[in-house]
Amino acid sequence: MFELFQVVWDLFMVRRSARSGQLTLRKAAIAGGLTILLYAIVVPAFVLYDKHPEYKPLFIVAVILGAADLIFLIYLGFHWQKQWAAQKAQSGN
Repeated sequence: MFELFQVVWDLFMVRRSARSGQLTLRKAAIAGGLTILLYAIVVPAFVLYDKHPEYKPLFIVAVILGAADLIFLIYLGFHWQKQWAAQKAQSGN
């Protein structure tokens, strides 16, 4: 039951962010694409490594690519937050 409340709350916060200008369709598409890319790289590599440990170099490369993707996604989040704060401060003055 708590998870259902959490999903509803998350949808409310996404709607609020979209109304305030923090979340645009472009930003949502980029963030969603990078998140899907992260799962598309790391999860299959982990499953392959779990079944076939001889593919350890491939697993290490996948983890490095996944880490780079995650770092870029976090950077974009902070960058977009800083842009939104600057726009908000500029429009407030």
